[in-house]
Amino acid sequence: MGGGLCSSAYDCILWNPLTLERISLPQVNAEISFSILTCHPSEPDCKVLLFASGIPSILYCELGNKEWITLNYHDELRRSLQEEEIVEDNLILYNPVCCNGNLYAVLVPSRWDSKLHIVKIHDIQPDSLKIESLNVFLPVVPPLGATKRIYLMESCGDLFTVEIQYKDQILTGVLAIEIHRLNFSNKEWLKVDSAKDRAFFLPPGVEQADAAVSSPASNSDIANRVYFTLFDNNNLYSYNIEDGTVSISSIFLNLPRVYEPSSPIWLMPDLRFTNTLKEAKDKSNTEQEGGGKVCGKENDIKEDVEDIGDTNELFLSDLPFDMVKVIAERLILVDYLHFRATCKIFHYAAPSIQWRIALQMRVESPSLLSPWLVFFEKQSVCTFIDPKHGEKYHINLPQELKGGCIICGSQDGWLLVAVGEKSTFFFNPFTQVIIPLAELNGHETRSFSCIGFSSSPTSSECVVVEFDKRMCLESGDDKFGVESCRMREDHWNMNFFDDADFSFNDNSAVFYRGAFYCLGKKGNLGLLKLNDEEEDTWEVLTQPKSPCLSGYHKNFLVECDGELLSVFVGCLGKWVQVFKLNESKMTWIRVESLGNYMLYLSCSSSLAVMAKTPGMENKIYFPIFCGESMVFFSLETKKFHSFESKDVAIDFYSSREKLRCGWIEPRWC
Repeated sequence: MGGGLCSSAYDCILWNPLTLERISLPQVNAEISFSILTCHPSEPDCKVLLFASGIPSILYCELGNKEWITLNYHDELRRSLQEEEIVEDNLILYNPVCCNGNLYAVLVPSRWDSKLHIVKIHDIQPDSLKIESLNVFLPVVPPLGATKRIYLMESCGDLFTVEIQYKDQILTGVLAIEIHRLNFSNKEWLKVDSAKDRAFFLPPGVEQADAAVSSPASNSDIANRVYFTLFDNNNLYSYNIEDGTVSISSIFLNLPRVYEPSSPIWLMPDLRFTNTLKEAKDKSNTEQEGGGKVCGKENDIKEDVEDIGDTNELFLSDLPFDMVKVIAERLILVDYLHFRATCKIFHYAAPSIQWRIALQMRVESPSLLSPWLVFFEKQSVCTFIDPKHGEKYHINLPQELKGGCIICGSQDGWLLVAVGEKSTFFFNPFTQVIIPLAELNGHETRSFSCIGFSSSPTSSECVVVEFDKRMCLESGDDKFGVESCRMREDHWNMNFFDDADFSFNDNSAVFYRGAFYCLGKKGNLGLLKLNDEEEDTWEVLTQPKSPCLSGYHKNFLVECDGELLSVFVGCLGKWVQVFKLNESKMTWIRVESLGNYMLYLSCSSSLAVMAKTPGMENKIYFPIFCGESMVFFSLETKKFHSFESKDVAIDFYSSREKLRCGWIEPRWC
């Protein structure tokens, strides 16, 4: 609306910083959590609503009134919940939002594992109000980090939720962002994969849910993004909704820290906007290949020769068919698939690949000799990117995994995938084989900060562990839980261990010499041993000490050639350091070169592989992009590069980081 509510201990005004117009309001003698206007201040029936902090009360007044009217909504809210047979003790409303003339708010349940639901507030009178439970729960996204915030907001007449998951409680990094839109007709939340006509802005303060706003945006450089800040720097970050990457939009040297008493808020000018943008249709070519569908790149050439111009048509008809076959035989796998999709002649010259015997191509297909980046797109497609060539292709997900799943780990060509709140599967995307694990126990919901598995799920010895960051509710002590499940077991085993000054840093656990090792946020090592005959044990090792005392943003643990390596990444990629564990002395030794090995690092999976393709060795690959090329760190130059930029160094201000992804080694058997 172009303005905001400003208040001190007693005085309260509406202020438009663009026109400097002020509207005085009655003094406020209560602590306020949220504030909202029912409509623009120029409207005759505009009301100002203040939601009291910690008590079920709303203060409201119409413009020109001399005092606030206090309405207690406790009994009315309880009545509306009882009609829907909802039992709830905590009767405090949060995050009010106006949408299409209606006022909505969020009821946060008293149980931490219960769902948040939306109520509608209407018929606000001096002595009463009405609350209607919509029986609509906020969408559930399995928690990945230590802290998450969910914002309810209006945008262009629609109701949206934006959920952001942070890697820690002090908001120094982001693991995932998801947006949903409410379909009012069937009360269903729809995941938003693209929002090309609008942008979302999240407040710096964690308690400023009512300060989250959305704005129409026709500029493609601004639209289709979520903007946010982090605790430990002065950068403005943007999340691209369509490609799932985070980049640094701007640097504000005078941006206040989020912990300061008066955090900044977003202020949207009063705009009138008509949505005329239409989302482009996906024109990817699709062909059936064995277990899954493989789709060409977005800009692939159409299949039919008739669709190609006259010049190219003559060239293709002049090219000997045997020569076309020879060309096809020399292509790497991804190029081979795109080659087949180009036209009918190439389609006939390049026979369909039998996925189960594709490993025979490994000698002649360099792209199969290194891991690929893997992530899920639009809830139904598994996407791969070859880090060397930048080629991208897709495989359709089987029905069991459609509807939203998260990559939790990777090993030997298998992905460990979480689906919903309780289901876990092993999935080989190349063979389409799915191996289910037991459902999580009882009412437990997934909330892990570190996960790992010991071996390929085809082995009877395979065991999966999830390190749960939650509090031990029964004792009230700071503890974390470890859930473990072996193949063919029908349940998960739960153990609780003392926190012992160990903070998980959202990286993957490594199974090494019969135990699971975790690298903590402080650079210390935690060791989990699962014992068949005795109780499982957890130990935070006093040695080795962290090789980096401060200044790093991320760290990773990976096994390389039978040894444990730790990798520390400085803030904004200013430096990268690699260390090897000397087990005899229990100290970290600095590694200056990886030799012929290469590392692939991400939050969900980290791999070490010997390079078979010249030019890929002695490098560390990250799920970071500069343009369309993947970024790597060279231990030779001590700088970030990409194959596209060659010798030109890259900084994080010109790159994009992919969230919710992992690395996988292609395996068809």
